[in-house]
Amino acid sequence: MELRYPALVTVGGLLALAAAVVLCLLVSRRRQGRAVAVANSDLLTDLPEYRRALRRHRVRLTLLSLSAVLLGGAALVGAARPVDVTVERPETRSRDIMLCLDISGSMAAYDAELMRTFSRLVTQFEGERIGLVIFNSSAATVFPLTDDYDFIRGELHIALQALLGDRQYDYFFAGTFNGLGTSLIGDGLASCVASFDRVDTRRARSVVFATDNHLAGRPILQLQEAIELAKLRGVRVYGLNPEESGQDEQAVEMRDLVRGTAGDYYAMSDRAAVDGIVAAVAAQEATLIDAAARRLLSDSPDVPVALAGLGLLGVVVASRRRGT
Repeated sequence: MELRYPALVTVGGLLALAAAVVLCLLVSRRRQGRAVAVANSDLLTDLPEYRRALRRHRVRLTLLSLSAVLLGGAALVGAARPVDVTVERPETRSRDIMLCLDISGSMAAYDAELMRTFSRLVTQFEGERIGLVIFNSSAATVFPLTDDYDFIRGELHIALQALLGDRQYDYFFAGTFNGLGTSLIGDGLASCVASFDRVDTRRARSVVFATDNHLAGRPILQLQEAIELAKLRGVRVYGLNPEESGQDEQAVEMRDLVRGTAGDYYAMSDRAAVDGIVAAVAAQEATLIDAAARRLLSDSPDVPVALAGLGLLGVVVASRRRGT
């Protein structure tokens, strides 16, 4: 057991000691001023009844003093917040999933629904780290890989509101217009692949890549090159295409390329898309990895409360006057 505020016990103890010394001095001076000599008092003090009464008085004062010290000390310790300390080393699944969304003009009509799809995906996972990157002429990280699911849900809600046109969330699109042209597909995917922060062969890494693959500009990397980068880093790419009018040439290219990473391809309208992606990601072998140790504190007031109660009981008992 530890104390959250140990200095409080030290300061309180010194103040209590100082108060006790001052009180003793005051009582001593008052007794000296009121002392009166009485002749032949030994006739009284030698009586057995007097001696018994004196012994009871001394025992009562001793009990009262000890109980008061116990009560005050327990109150100080309780105020200092005793806590139990445990060290926890949680285990996490070694899967990382990067959500990658094309927010170019050709995707404007579909992005809100794709974000809802991302939100449904997240509800199917537990323990995996998830991140979100959006891209147009350049890519921007909305949030990095994390397993804080409350935070993830909050960020996806903000993203959805921004994609639905809520002007207070316009900052969501910051950093996505810094390149030449729009919808630079290869650069977007390469940025998502590069967003995995750990080069660890034990971690299964996947990108959920939502785009119509309609290039409009001059990217640094073509989609084929970005796919090769994903293969090199052991990242599986799962394509998610709006594909409202069936597969066009770009959709076919995207389908063939993402499947080359051991990933898969889905149309946004495919109701089995979410389940298919979840099943595919879950099928990847994942080992449990020890996360960073965490020091957990939990309040433990039982002992000081019990001691304070005992001290209070002693004060009450010692304060009662008994008839003789």
